[in-house]
Order: sequence, then structure tokens, then C-alpha cells
Amino acid sequence: MATQATLTEATRFFNEHFPEGSAYDSRYSQVSTIRSGSNGQDVNLRFQRLGNQLQFLASLHDKLPSSSSIKESVKTAILATFTSIEELKNSAGQSLLLSNANLGGSPAGGIVLAGLVITRTGVYHDLDQTNRNRIAFATDSLANQIASWMDSSSNPSYNALEDSIGCWRNQRFANFAVNGPILHVGGLGLYLDLIATYSSASQFPKYQTLYKYGTYVMDKWATLDASQTKASLAIGGLLTINSGRKFFPSSGYNAYVGMGLAWLAHGMMYTGNLGIIPDARLICDAKKINNFYQDVFHAQSNMKAYEISEPADFTGEKLKEDTILAVVELGYSRTEIDQLLTSHLDSSTGYLYTLAWNGDAAFLTALDKAVRTAGETVFLDSEATDGSSIIIAYSRTGEAAAHRAMAGFAGMLQRGILTVSDGI
Repeated sequence: MATQATLTEATRFFNEHFPEGSAYDSRYSQVSTIRSGSNGQDVNLRFQRLGNQLQFLASLHDKLPSSSSIKESVKTAILATFTSIEELKNSAGQSLLLSNANLGGSPAGGIVLAGLVITRTGVYHDLDQTNRNRIAFATDSLANQIASWMDSSSNPSYNALEDSIGCWRNQRFANFAVNGPILHVGGLGLYLDLIATYSSASQFPKYQTLYKYGTYVMDKWATLDASQTKASLAIGGLLTINSGRKFFPSSGYNAYVGMGLAWLAHGMMYTGNLGIIPDARLICDAKKINNFYQDVFHAQSNMKAYEISEPADFTGEKLKEDTILAVVELGYSRTEIDQLLTSHLDSSTGYLYTLAWNGDAAFLTALDKAVRTAGETVFLDSEATDGSSIIIAYSRTGEAAAHRAMAGFAGMLQRGILTVSDGI
């Protein structure tokens, strides 16, 4: 297995994927069209993608040598991304950044807040006062919105925290989609650790609500193996929307939950530094998701982790027809399940790179091999001569992959994971 420096590969990623880079190729991540909105994505998905960009850019800026000529280009890209976020409006014409009326199920708000926090603790100090003020105001505004939302009577996920938990074929599931709320409170956890002025985590007035969101992931909604060291989460969700989704684990969903847990650990135990991984239960819980997917890799010759997989069997196999029929027999609509499957037929092993935030370097090495074996890569010229790491080769497969890779690189850079591999 050949390894390369994470910072070197993150710099390569910047040069390939961002128009400010020296080897920009617009085929890969569509960074420019996401900023402009010309790719037709809905406004909340653009908001989410721009949050991934902020996380990556701010992390790369902070880790580059001070004499690096690339650092100024990264700063330019950060300001372009921030400007694009400022311009996004919801259906009511409100700024998503400064008056986010769509907090909740969408992961976007928490991902953006995490990006703003990282920006404010690093590159912020290299900006002029006007841009410092803009970023500080945006960060505080979004953090305050999430703090108000998290235990609001109008927040369906908060109301569902104490609801009875469903179970089917040994697969537990929440009565709401967990990934969005966990990322929101996770982003707030980073804010509380790195920016807020509370003397300890327990001084935050809503500490107990934060604690509930975090610990309930494993205590109420996860399906664990007998050893209690491996865990997966079914997608969950409302009864009236794609009802069949409740029963099925998803690689992207689980990866985002794990990322949110790793962020939220900072809101439980202050560290003051993203390079310090909290010695906290929530980090261990996030790693249980890693352990589940290591089982998935070993159980299948193609090592694929599917976006919709079989429930609670700890092999993560592609969804089979007899499982679909069993769900239909419970009274769910075949049309709903077919609609769900339409966008979730392929493997999404590389989505798991967002789990880099829990600092498990051994898992990332296993993931490189799995992504390569699953065929989720695009190499330039040839595998033999390009010299790309697997996360780079994966990031070239499309904008969704590229933005997961951005979150993965941000986690690796911040957690001090020094090398990436070629997956062999």
C-alpha cells in the first residue's frame, strides 16, 4: 500500500476542483455551478454543498504553510463561497444564512455552521475587518437559530425524541430522520466549544437537550450487534413520505450521523481545539458506525456499502425483492418503495469519508480499499501513472462524491490524519 501526505492530496484536490486552483477541471465537483446555482440544484442542497466547501477550504487554509503561494487562492475561494451562501434565499425570500426558516430534516444548516466555525477560528484572522464582521455575524446568527430551534415546540424532531421506537426484523428506527438534527446540534457543539464563552459545557442552558440528541442515537435508534461495538441506523422519517425508508440503513445517512456525533462531542466536553478529539462517549458511538461498515466491507466481495441496504443483518447487502415485498405486506405502498429505490440503487461507499471526523485512521485505510474495490473511482490517464490517492480518484466521480470528499479531507486535516492511501 502506497501512502501520500493528506495535505499534499488536499492541495491537489483544491487545484483540480476549484476555479481558483492551478489545474481546475469543471467536470469534477461543479464548484462554480453550485456557487451560481446554474446546475439546477434546489436551494437547500446548494446550501449544504457550500457548507462542505467552507469546511474544506478553511481547514486547508489553516494547515498550509504560511509561505504557501496557494494560501491566497484558498482565501479567495473561501470569500467566493461565503458570498454565494449569503445570496441564497428560501421560498419566502429570506436569507438562508441569516434567517434560516428551514432548519430540521435537511442537513444543510449544521454543515454550514460547522464550516463557518472553522472559518471563524482560522482564516478569519487573515481577512479584512469588513469580511470578519460578515463571517462573525453569520456564524452567531446561525448558531442562535439552531439553539432556538432544537427544543422548540414547532420542531418535529424534538417532539419525537421521547416517542416509542419502531422495530422490524431487528432493525430499530427513529420516528424522524436523525441525520439533519444531529448535524445541526453537532455544528452547535463545535460553536460552543470553539467560539462561545460558557466556562463549561454544562453551563449552556440547553445542555441537557444537546445530551439527549447525542445519546439517543445509540440508546434509542441504533441497531447494535451482540458485542455492542457495531451499530447501524435505519433512515427513519415521517409516515407520509416514502414510508418504506424507515427500515433501511444507508451509507450516506449513517456517515452524516457519525460526523454529527463527532462534532457534538465538542459540545459535551470542551477542547478548544479541533485537533483534540474529545475523550467522550459520542466519539465511541460514532466509531461503532465505522465498525458496522468494516463488517459490510468484509461480507461482500465487491466491498460495496449501499445507499439503501438490507436491514439489521450486519452485512449491508443490496436490498432484495423479498425484503421489499415484506415491507409492502405491512401496508406500505410499492410505489413509494420503488420511488425510494430509484435514487438509491448504486453503491455509495465513498460517502463514508465523512466519518473521518471521528479520527479513526485505520477505518479510513480500510475504506480506501473498499472504495477502490467497489469501482467508485476515476483515475486520470491510468492508475499506474496518475499517482492519485483513492479519495482523490473517488472525488472525480461527481459533485456529490466531491463534496463528501471535502468533508472527509476537512476531518482528516483537523484530526491530524497525516496520510491517505492508494487502496491497494
